[in-house]
Amino acid sequence: MLLIATLGFGLVVSGCDSGGTSPDSNNLGDVSGAITGQVIDNATSNPIEGAKVVVAVGSLDTDGKSFSATTGSEGRFAITDLPATTADDGSNTGEDPSAKYGIRVETPDGSAYRDAYRGQVELAYGNNETGAVELGANITFPLQKNNGSLSGQLKAEDSGGNVTGPLRNTELRASQTISAGFNPEEDATSGTLTVTATTTTDGQGSFTFENLVVGDSTTLYARFNDGSETEIVSEQPIPDEGSAASVEASVSPPALTATLDPAPETDFGTTEPEWTLTFNRPVAGVTTDDVEDALSINESNITTKAVDGSGNVELDVSATTTEGGAIESVSWSVAQPLSDGIDFEVGYGGLFGQIVGAQYGVNVTEVNPSSASSSPLSYSIGANTNAPATPSVSFQPSALDDDGELTAGSFNYNDVTVTALLQVDEVDNSDAEVKGYEVFYSSQYIREDRSEPGTQFQQLGGITSVSNAEFGNGRLTLSRSTPSPSRDFRAFPFAAEDGSYGDVQFTVRAVSINNERSAFSDTLTIADNDSLTVNKGNTEYTSDDTDGNPVELTVEFDEPVDESTVAADQFSLDNAGSGGLTIESVAEVNNTKISTPTGPGNATGEVVLEISGSSSTTSDDVLTVNAEGVTDLAGNPVDVEGGANEDDSL
Repeated sequence: MLLIATLGFGLVVSGCDSGGTSPDSNNLGDVSGAITGQVIDNATSNPIEGAKVVVAVGSLDTDGKSFSATTGSEGRFAITDLPATTADDGSNTGEDPSAKYGIRVETPDGSAYRDAYRGQVELAYGNNETGAVELGANITFPLQKNNGSLSGQLKAEDSGGNVTGPLRNTELRASQTISAGFNPEEDATSGTLTVTATTTTDGQGSFTFENLVVGDSTTLYARFNDGSETEIVSEQPIPDEGSAASVEASVSPPALTATLDPAPETDFGTTEPEWTLTFNRPVAGVTTDDVEDALSINESNITTKAVDGSGNVELDVSATTTEGGAIESVSWSVAQPLSDGIDFEVGYGGLFGQIVGAQYGVNVTEVNPSSASSSPLSYSIGANTNAPATPSVSFQPSALDDDGELTAGSFNYNDVTVTALLQVDEVDNSDAEVKGYEVFYSSQYIREDRSEPGTQFQQLGGITSVSNAEFGNGRLTLSRSTPSPSRDFRAFPFAAEDGSYGDVQFTVRAVSINNERSAFSDTLTIADNDSLTVNKGNTEYTSDDTDGNPVELTVEFDEPVDESTVAADQFSLDNAGSGGLTIESVAEVNNTKISTPTGPGNATGEVVLEISGSSSTTSDDVLTVNAEGVTDLAGNPVDVEGGANEDDSL
């Protein structure tokens, strides 16, 4: 038990002052002091026999003279003939003499009570009936038992709340805050005392605390090697008879991670690569033999190598361990040199599934940034450290028309995704051997959010390997799409959240087997190339002769329109009924934004025309829209129905 504060318990002090005059401060030989009192059980008030009460002049922490007495069957004690001095140890005299004493209680051998209660008491001047001057105090010490216990069994759980096994070899801290009746700085006042105890769970997660103070509750914590603590149980009662209820709980320790050096995707400058896997705390469950059996290096292009019976590269494996045999790090290297200029993979089989935290019993959750359950880790060896040649990139022929342009109608403002049929015209290894390509794109929402030059492109996926890519006529095919439409407005590549329009751009760079990057290729641009269409079913004629408002004709398009191209002379009416209608002006243009962030929600353009005249049979009226006049935000004209007319009639 560690005493955090040095306070006594429940000391009740009463002076012996019975009146009289002050003694002569020059005649202190007539002044004596006495401390009397009783030591009792805090819970039952029963007397405690055989307790030793010790007082020392000034303080227990100084070399002042000490005095003591042992309690009898009634728990009472008396310490008399205590001197009153003017020494520097805390005793003092004046016109009204007094003396200060440090005081403690030592409980009998084999007692269940706490001892070493300490504080300071001041004896004040008094005058008894005989006329002798004396200093005195009467103190009651209520002692508490410390024979309480707390035990239980703890389990470890991962970040998902799944129990992974016992919470092994984990330090626990029990904290009790108990009431105290004696303060070392003041006489006979109440206070508190915090006491703690520590223990460690065993291999099954079991633990026991002994010598806890009975009658006071305990809070239990698990303490981890990263300095953090987790509360397990709060205010657990410690009964006077028997043991406290067993604690059964699950605890989520800090994650067990591993750092692999060098990291995946690294190129070695030697044909004899070495690796070190370091854990953030010692692990158990595996040996160096397990590690050696699990690790493998597989690549058909490795020609100069020594292999084992399974065709794997032979490895030399070593480990650093704790005194208890837990592994802190594992290192391995190839027994024979590998080939130069190759890509290869390091496999680890079920290794990480066997490893558990020696302290806490939680499996590895992360190796570098890669998941412990991910595919084998990629590396390369190459002597050439030059940057690879800048790739030449174009659109695949299947995406182009006879004029070599992207086929009209391929892309529209309201598209949810864009697939770019790109190709690298040839794999150029003239500067350095290429192992793959990285594709970057820029769309309207990226340019809206990122104003700094060089930040307006975002990578799509990782490295597309040359060896795994689809080739046709010597060309590399790269296919990418924009983010899922279930995310937000960014799923619509041509539209920003405010409804503005922009094209989508792509650029590609090569990555060598040494992980060197080339310069970016020329930018390829994909734009909205789908013509504007009139939504005929939503074109509406409104005649309101009752309130005198102008007659209106609303024309709806399948996407927002360029307001600068909208004018009254771009529309005409041919009235086949009685009377006549004439377009006077454009009342307003209403462009809507893409309205559904979780899925397709097409934006439209709406033109409201003011017209004059009247018609009794508006179903015979014909609206004509100039196909070369009104355009969408990308400049695409109105789709001419059938492709033969110069206008689109409704």
